[in-house]
Amino acid sequence: MTGTCLCGAVSVKIESKPDFIHDCNCTLCRKSGGAWGYFSASEVQTQGSTTPTMRNDKADPAAEIHSCQSCATTTHFNIAKSFTDKHGSIDMVGVNMRLFNPQDLEGIEVRFPDGKNWSGQGDFEYRRAAITVCESSPW
Repeated sequence: MTGTCLCGAVSVKIESKPDFIHDCNCTLCRKSGGAWGYFSASEVQTQGSTTPTMRNDKADPAAEIHSCQSCATTTHFNIAKSFTDKHGSIDMVGVNMRLFNPQDLEGIEVRFPDGKNWSGQGDFEYRRAAITVCESSPW
């Protein structure tokens, strides 16, 4: 599957659908517009120029968010090198599933983590029940 930013300058190709999508309400996810599917780095191919951004509201940010240089659409995130240098290697790329056609996401569970109230330690709670993407409710 291939998804694109708003202007089409950046594309993200994934080999398969994610197991689930996280539609988080933390400041980063809410303001970036991300709804994340998680993949190993080998399963994601990006093309086009992106601008990386590190959040500055956390002492030890894990995610380096990438956005299209032309239209500023959030495309994906990588685990930041500064984070892996301290905590060890993590093979994960978050792909913004909003880049893809909703019809291509049918059958995927969307979960709603309460990142806004998560301490950063342990499991987080969910703010509402999960839904499944379908034609009548593309989320």
